[in-house]
Amino acid sequence: MADIATTIQSSFATLSARERRLVMAAGFAVSVFIVFMVTFSFSNKATAIRNRTTQKIEKLSKVQDLAASYNQSRAQREMAERQLAASNIRLSSYLEDIAKQKGVDLPTINPKADVQLEGTKIVESSVEVNLSDVKLNRLLEFLAAVEGGQGVVKVKYMRLEPRVSSESITAWLQIATYHLKN
Repeated sequence: MADIATTIQSSFATLSARERRLVMAAGFAVSVFIVFMVTFSFSNKATAIRNRTTQKIEKLSKVQDLAASYNQSRAQREMAERQLAASNIRLSSYLEDIAKQKGVDLPTINPKADVQLEGTKIVESSVEVNLSDVKLNRLLEFLAAVEGGQGVVKVKYMRLEPRVSSESITAWLQIATYHLKN
């Protein structure tokens, strides 16, 4: 190494003043280029690291959102399963009791066969109910009490036909309750 340095110094000493300035300018340019390349390289690496970090933070945020929505969905499913497990309603007597409370006459209740919902352990029990000449406010109170009462009871189908002359409604309803298969 020392040999090379002395050779370079002796060669530099033999140059004219103008050649020395050109060599120094070239050396300075090469030094600036090397510093630029090193700085540019570090800058690119830092930018790449920042980008990867940002992407990973975004992915972690998505994972946290999905985990939260999964936990919420699981809690809702478990609550629904508890309701279904506790639901053991005899639909005909349940509807008759509510009809008496709300002053609605149930002339016909036709039970349907129990049906297991496809791909689940949930069983649907339903009845068809025909209400003739019932006032709208009494029908609304009856339906609110049916769906708002105990267990899981829903009105699946409703067809209404107004009776203008008597200011009443004739209603055909299909009401269902759900429970877990034993």
